[in-house]
Amino acid sequence: MPLTAFFMDDSFGLSGTTVHLPPSGEAIGAPLSNALEDRPRVTWQTDGYFSIDSGRYIDLKEGAGSELNILLPHIFGDGDEIAYRLELALNLSAATSLTYTVRYLSDRRFRIEASGTFSLLWSSGTNTASNAREWLGYSNSDLTGGTSYSAQERRYSTDTWVLFDLGAAAAVDLVATILDGGDDASFSTVKVYANANILSLTDRAAWDGTASLDRSFSSRPAEEQNRIQVAMGASGATMTFRYWAFSWRHFDEDAYHAVGILKALVKYTSTSRQITQLSGHGIIDDTPEFGINSYYPVQGLQRWRAPLNFDAWASSDYRSVVTAVVRNGRAKGIVWSLRWDQIADGTYDADDEADKGFLLWCSLRDYSEDDYTGAASDFISGELVVQQVR
Repeated sequence: MPLTAFFMDDSFGLSGTTVHLPPSGEAIGAPLSNALEDRPRVTWQTDGYFSIDSGRYIDLKEGAGSELNILLPHIFGDGDEIAYRLELALNLSAATSLTYTVRYLSDRRFRIEASGTFSLLWSSGTNTASNAREWLGYSNSDLTGGTSYSAQERRYSTDTWVLFDLGAAAAVDLVATILDGGDDASFSTVKVYANANILSLTDRAAWDGTASLDRSFSSRPAEEQNRIQVAMGASGATMTFRYWAFSWRHFDEDAYHAVGILKALVKYTSTSRQITQLSGHGIIDDTPEFGINSYYPVQGLQRWRAPLNFDAWASSDYRSVVTAVVRNGRAKGIVWSLRWDQIADGTYDADDEADKGFLLWCSLRDYSEDDYTGAASDFISGELVVQQVR
């Protein structure tokens, strides 16, 4: 039998949590604190932040010479800083003879120039699998015979990154986020890391494969009504760490990347009981209908509503789950999952559950008084109504 679960008590937003943001880590008017509150349309946006992983290369040839392999340092900052640091790496390398100029142009493309003919070996170079072309917007093809090469794609930024220090190791059962972006934005490379110590304040490569916890978020749901993405421990296990890093890598041409919520939450669930029915579950749409009396209706935000019935739950389970949700109050957001244990064990994908309205960022809208049976047994029945917050 699948088990329903609620997730509350955000650790990222606690007053005792210290936040480490890199340069350009938040745009004016769209700070990280927006993502730590409960309103998804109040967003955190970075201000053109790039972060090229350590261990990346530029493979090139000067004239008809041999291939040169330029190992780049970890580079981070805005586009101008990236261009400057790339230029230094190329000119200070003992392998190069030409003089290089790297610019971040007004059209948001990178351009690499040299004092003579050179080739960029993005496709055939020794380090094709670990070069820096995606950060810079170059396609996977060699560029030969010229003295200047502009990237094929624009780059407004490449990373949305933040590190949290919770002050002490804390238990987290679910990390949830809601992301937004333009039509060309990429949502596929979103990860959370956790570790007993800080591996790097800016370098994702230092966390990849090294952090004690390295988890990808679920895919972004296909339907417009619900965009929640979640990350969890293996098989849903509780994750207990002090340091947490969130990374959204976006190799795309879109200027707009925003984080609506970012939460590290604790699970409230029964180990044996499920809700008895989901009657009245569906999408609410308050938009006036198109017709003669409403010729130009403005489409409102559709959202999921879920009435949840708890029938004869053991009082200990009821109080630790249902009563906890009521005590959390109506003014705070929560994550609700209808079949959490079956998401955790892989039976269902989180994005598919979100598309069905079975996984929501929501709030408590209504609840019944408890129906307590204590004479011959110790059971409580009641109902909650939760509604998606968009």
